[in-house]
Amino acid sequence: MEIGVKDTKDIKFIPEIGAQDLRERSAMSMAVIKEAGALVSDYYKALYRHLYQPESKQPVLESVLAFASSDNGVDFRRSGVIPVKPSKTPESFDQLAVEDPTIVVVDGVYRVFHTAVKPSGRGVTTAIQMVIGPSLENLGNKKIILTPQDVRQELGTVDMVKEPEFFKLKDGTWIMIYEFADRQKSRVAIAQSKDLEGPYRKHRILLDTREDMWDSQHVSAGPLFTTSFNDICILYNGRGPLSASDQIPTWSIGYAVLDAKTLGIKVRSDSPFIRPPSEIGPGNQLIAFANSLIREGDRRIQTLYYTIADKRSACARIVTDL
Repeated sequence: MEIGVKDTKDIKFIPEIGAQDLRERSAMSMAVIKEAGALVSDYYKALYRHLYQPESKQPVLESVLAFASSDNGVDFRRSGVIPVKPSKTPESFDQLAVEDPTIVVVDGVYRVFHTAVKPSGRGVTTAIQMVIGPSLENLGNKKIILTPQDVRQELGTVDMVKEPEFFKLKDGTWIMIYEFADRQKSRVAIAQSKDLEGPYRKHRILLDTREDMWDSQHVSAGPLFTTSFNDICILYNGRGPLSASDQIPTWSIGYAVLDAKTLGIKVRSDSPFIRPPSEIGPGNQLIAFANSLIREGDRRIQTLYYTIADKRSACARIVTDL
């Protein structure tokens, strides 16, 4: 089993980030869906994490989820519409930022799951939040789906839950795969629910770090798809040293295959299929981070949207024999 990369392209935002507002810092973490357009065969819609330099000192950059669209999946027109913003109220979980959207469309209803960020001590804590509406441009009230407190009995000390991905099994059960962290290490967990909006139960570790591997320091969840053998493939992010001689922390993208019946790991990549370019991101890290996936006409070819250096977005056409 193998995943290869045919080609990569940088995402172009129109107008360019920073061209109209000098506080704009980056457009990243793109959740992209493809729909049938009235005038073109393919029409792409996206929510992306839009970062600003904050006006006051805080532990994270200001972050909203903004809407953009495209005719070709590469050149995205920024609409100025911001469907999801931080609430900024003391009781809200998203008073600092909203991040990392995942779009799930069921029966014409759009649900956008995302990471909600609030202050905690000298740092932050996060929860998984959802907003629902008739379109990506028109989203309504927010709902908390999962908090760190919800999983501590099963997963131990947890300060953050974030970046959820979803998959519906043949029996109608929804699984949620997400990152959890304890300020020391990020890992990937899995949980189940009869309803997409939860409550999610049976939380357990799905992917842990592996000593002396490319994902030896942290792992986090990425997009899911069904393989030709009807298993579940997750494209996930792993961090480890660039090499034995170069200890630069490096986030790369690999994959794992889950048995659709047992939800156990069948295959896990020994090396990543996407490594980051030499561009350094926050904390002097090299970063390539998987965000969302669109299956093309050929079942073997898909387009992966990913973030580079926590600064910009790219897409890659990947080929799989899974």
